[in-house]
Order: sequence, then C-alpha cells, then structure tokens
Amino acid sequence: METTKSNNFFKNMAKLALPIAMQQLLVSCAQLVDTAMVTSLGNVTVSAVGVSSRWIFLMNLFYFGTSSGSAALISQYWGAKEKTNIRKTCGAAMIFSLGVAFVFCFLMAGFPEQLARVFTNEDAVAKEAAKYMRIVAFMGIFSAFNQIACTVLRATEKVNPPLFSSIIAVAVNTILNYVLIYGKIGFPVLGIRGAALASLISAMVQAVILMFVMSNSKEVFKAPIKEFFAFSGSFIKKFCVVCLPVVLNEGVWAIGTNIYAMVYARQGYENYAGYTIFSSVEQVAFVFFVGICHACSIMTGKTIGEGRESEAYKLAKKFVIMTPIIGIVTGSVLAVCREPLLSLLNIETQGAFNLASKLILIYCLWLPIRNIPYTLIVGTFRAGGDTKVGIFYDCISMYLIGVPLVVYLGMVAKVEFHYLLIAMYLGEDLLKSVLSLYRFKSKKWIKNLTDRNT
Repeated sequence: METTKSNNFFKNMAKLALPIAMQQLLVSCAQLVDTAMVTSLGNVTVSAVGVSSRWIFLMNLFYFGTSSGSAALISQYWGAKEKTNIRKTCGAAMIFSLGVAFVFCFLMAGFPEQLARVFTNEDAVAKEAAKYMRIVAFMGIFSAFNQIACTVLRATEKVNPPLFSSIIAVAVNTILNYVLIYGKIGFPVLGIRGAALASLISAMVQAVILMFVMSNSKEVFKAPIKEFFAFSGSFIKKFCVVCLPVVLNEGVWAIGTNIYAMVYARQGYENYAGYTIFSSVEQVAFVFFVGICHACSIMTGKTIGEGRESEAYKLAKKFVIMTPIIGIVTGSVLAVCREPLLSLLNIETQGAFNLASKLILIYCLWLPIRNIPYTLIVGTFRAGGDTKVGIFYDCISMYLIGVPLVVYLGMVAKVEFHYLLIAMYLGEDLLKSVLSLYRFKSKKWIKNLTDRNT
C-alpha cells in the first residue's frame, strides 16, 4: 500500500512538475539566448540589458506575487470544486496585475534613463538601457495577462497549454532576436532595440495563444464574462487577505534584491556584465525548483481544499526532502558544465568570463540550501493559506543581515565581486531556512480557505 502511494505521488508530481519546469526552462533559455545575442554588442550593452532587467524583474515580481497568492486560493477551490470562486479569483487577479502593468509601462516608457541611473552611474550604460526600456515597457501589459492566465491553468492542473504557449513564444523571440538585432533578411540592424522588439512581440503572441485556449475551455473558463467580475465584499476581502501579503512579500524581497543589484552595478561594467551572464545561467538551473515548487503548491493546496489536511502535510514533507537532493544533483552537473557552457557565449572580455564562471561555481556549492525556504514559503505555506509569514522571514534575513552586509562589503570594504554573492547567500539563506523548517513542523501554515470551511 505504501509503495502504491509513493508511486502515485511521483507520478502526479512528474505530471505537474515536468511541464512547468519545461516551461520555465524555455523562458530561462530565452533569457540566455537574449544575453548570448547581445554579448557580441559589448559589455556596455550587456550591462544595459542587465540594468533594464532589474525593472522588468521588479514588475514581474508584482505579477508573480498576485499569481502566487491567487494560486493558493485557486488550488484549494479546485480541490473543493468551487469553480465560480476560481473565476472570481482569476478576474480579481487580472484587474490588479493589469493595473500594475500600466504603472510600470508609463514609468519605463516615459522615464527610462532616470530609472536606469538608479542602478548605474555610467552614462553609456544608462543611455543604452533607455533605448531598450522605451520599447520593452509595453511588454509588461501582455506579461501581466500571460502570468495570471498560466497560473489559473496550472492551478487547475492544466499544465500543457502554458507549456505550448511558451514553446511558440520562445521560438518567436529567438528568431526575431536574430533577425532584428543583426538586421537579417532585409531588416535594418536594430541592436539592443531589436532585442526589445523581439521580447515585446513574443509576449503578444503568447497572450493571443492563451486567450484562444481560455475561450475554448469547457470547464472553468466556459462562463459569461460577468462571472469573472461578480465580486462580493466578502470575496474581495478574502482575496486581499490572501494575495496582498504575497504581493507585499514579493515587493519587499524585490526591493532588497534590487539594492543588491545597485551595489553589483557599481562594481564596474565588466563585473556587472559577468554577473548578468551568471544570472542568465542561474535561471536555467532554477527551473527544476520552479517545477517542484509549483507541483507542491498545486498538490498541497488541492488536498487541503478536499479537507485532507493531514495528507497535505505528508505531501509537502516529501517536497521539502526532495529540494536539497535536487540541489546536489543540479549543482554537480552545472559545476562540471559551466565553462563549456560559457564558452558558447561570445563574451567580450576574459575578466567577465572568469567572474561568471566563479559565480556559477559558488551558486552550485550553495544550491542544496538555497531553495529550501523557496519551496517552503512559496510552494508550501502559500498553498496552505499562510501568506503572511514570508514577509517576516524576508525582512529579518534580508534587511537585517543580507543587505547591510552586501552594502558594506561592496561600497565600503570594496571586496572582490564574488565575496558579495557569498555574503548575500549566507546572510539570507541560513536563518530563513531554519525559520521556515520550524514553521513547517508546527503545521500552523495549514489554513482551509474554501467556502466549505466558512
């Protein structure tokens, strides 16, 4: 009997985790391809894309916060078969995310150079980043829709349509990058503007595909449009109580992360180019943990929604144990492959190459610990309805330890760049891992949010 349960667990996990991980891998590979194609334009351009990406990263974290909080509700509603509440959650999440998108679009299109100078004091980098941001700003509107649509589909165990849409979008992005950056098949050479246009068009293509999928759905989305926006006061209150702490948590974490980026960007454009290349490789390794985390969230939330809290705890525990094991395997493979992988990129200077290689190795050594709090806070606690605790843990580990340490080492002590990454990892992850594990064992994170429990 126990063997059968174990087999069912791994079968269900793989059915959810693999398509999600594959989708995230495609997105990360697209970012790596973007970086690879602009590396030939020089370190200034690579740094400009890295600086611009900090604002895109901040924008996407607001979307992720909304979608992650929504997924906590939707997965439990899915377990309880409350489809009307799933539609309302989808509608509320769309309104909030698109509102954020228009704010970022206005700022990035209207004041791109000023935004770039938050992260760099080099005129050449800021001016180049402004060219990129003026165009890519409009991608945010489509990205907001895509993020929420993919979340709702995945939380209702439809993981293949988001993967399919990502395959098409990444293919479009890669082809257009080549055509528009370098001016192929009769197009003018657009350089960094071409990279921005490719990103914008690919996001538009994905949005069209997802709209088609949702409009032809026979279950959750097959309903009059007014059902998605028929909110009662009590529903809005529940949505805000669950989702706003997640958005705030992601905002708190994003601001801290961008403070790190401000310090990194002020270590010289060669160092920041090396860090930007490392970040693209890091995102490829991270996809496995994204798949595990989302599978954990869907399976745990659905089980709680069905009223089986004890079984939900056992499910989540298996994911917690798997996280460091996957970290060891992934870190070992990436450590061995890092220099051959970097050799595929046309990196301008040996200094940027060497730094990227060193940062990847540090990441690989720390990987077994790095994602334990991620799986617990994002995958487990939020699925259980415990969306507030992450803010507390991030504020302590990031703002009391990580950020002050990195700022001091980078701006005052002027240590070598790789020590900044080590300080950030140690400052954040050790304490957060201990706190998260303690919270998990307490089982206080299990909160049934469905109507059957109200």
